[in-house]
Amino acid sequence: MNVDQKRMEILSNNLANINSVGFKKRSIIFVNYKDMLVSTLNKDTTLGSLSKGLIIEGFSVDMSNGPLKFTQNPLDLAVNDYNFFVVEDASGNELLTKNGSFALDSENCLINSDGYRVLGEKGPVKIESPETLSIDSQGNIAAGNQAVGKLKIITINNQEDLVITDSSYYMLKNGAEPAGEKEIIVMQGFLETSNVNGVSEMAEMIEVMRSYEINQKIIKMQDETLSKAVNNVGRPA
Repeated sequence: MNVDQKRMEILSNNLANINSVGFKKRSIIFVNYKDMLVSTLNKDTTLGSLSKGLIIEGFSVDMSNGPLKFTQNPLDLAVNDYNFFVVEDASGNELLTKNGSFALDSENCLINSDGYRVLGEKGPVKIESPETLSIDSQGNIAAGNQAVGKLKIITINNQEDLVITDSSYYMLKNGAEPAGEKEIIVMQGFLETSNVNGVSEMAEMIEVMRSYEINQKIIKMQDETLSKAVNNVGRPA
């Protein structure tokens, strides 16, 4: 039942973020406990095995690309596959994100919706002439004919290298190294929308609710059986 509760939390979070830019569907990974052998009281005969239920082993993220939304906003960006934009939070931590909905602050630095500065290869990206801004498919930034810099984009080998959070941010695990050069495609004027499928999430939520109800009934039946055994077994007729 604990697994069903956690599955419901994950599904609810997925549905809550169905309209969040760059959000990736989360799932839990669960495995069976090692079965327990059941034998007679004197242990001379094995009666069989008894399942001890499921245990949560970890979490996974569906890293497939979400649908692209054309916005015409030159500060909106999308990046493909296992490539991530990098932002710096207020504590100086570098966070990875697929959310490329950016804007400019009062100092003309590129920021995201949380006010975190977007990083280029040489630090925060600053754009003095946003009206002539262009960003090519490799993340090179230009304003008019003047090169401004290049977006810092981190590529990972697989999701096992990431620390997964409930938000749209990720961090590299300790010891994990960015992947070598892979195909990076930055798309200006586009946003990558969530890859959560609302219909499938609702269907799975109904399945989890039914599973939870069945488990509740089984536990109730076991309680009633044990109660009868304690109260009636051995009592004279």
